[in-house]
Amino acid sequence: MQAFLPVPGGFASRVEDVERTILARLFRDTAELLGTRLDDGGSGPVGAGPGHPVGEEALLAALDFEPSHDRAPDAPSDPALARLLPPMSHDDAGLSAELRALTEDSVRAGKVSRLEVVWRELAAPGTRADAVVVPEGKEAAWLAALTDVRLVLATRLGISDDADAEAVYERAQGAGPEPGDEHDEVTDALATMYAALTWWQESLLEAMSRTRRGR
Repeated sequence: MQAFLPVPGGFASRVEDVERTILARLFRDTAELLGTRLDDGGSGPVGAGPGHPVGEEALLAALDFEPSHDRAPDAPSDPALARLLPPMSHDDAGLSAELRALTEDSVRAGKVSRLEVVWRELAAPGTRADAVVVPEGKEAAWLAALTDVRLVLATRLGISDDADAEAVYERAQGAGPEPGDEHDEVTDALATMYAALTWWQESLLEAMSRTRRGR
């Protein structure tokens, strides 16, 4: 992936085909974690039946996304889903459950809609096959979707504070744990993707900032 740069009508980043495939899968699977399957025919609620195919890549296999029917009043069973749908109130469990019942469907739908915006660009590129384009007016959707995917990756990596995040960045740069860790390859892949997505999101913010300063 390369940094986003301003282009007429938005912002563009050059992305290799293999990176595009992995990114598209991450955004699609995050939507599926929220209970909606994305496909070329449009999106709809996840129903019964087998789950999505598991890829060969250690990165994607490690995410272990499953369609979510979780409607627990205030405690989604998957930790990543709990990060995406945090309690509406930390002080009053009853109020939190009531607010979740009233708002969760719309919150899920909004997140899925933003994830789909990014997924469609990654899965069905336009005329510039080597470039991913954020159209003008869609920047907020992209930033929110990137944040949600990073939250899922952060949960899988056990990031809960700045020190954890720093350790992940160091691991992504090659300063991983001692050899022999059975999860070494998987965690390295997750750390690399988390660091890459963080940098990619920051490059979009920087490109947007430069554009605003130039106006």
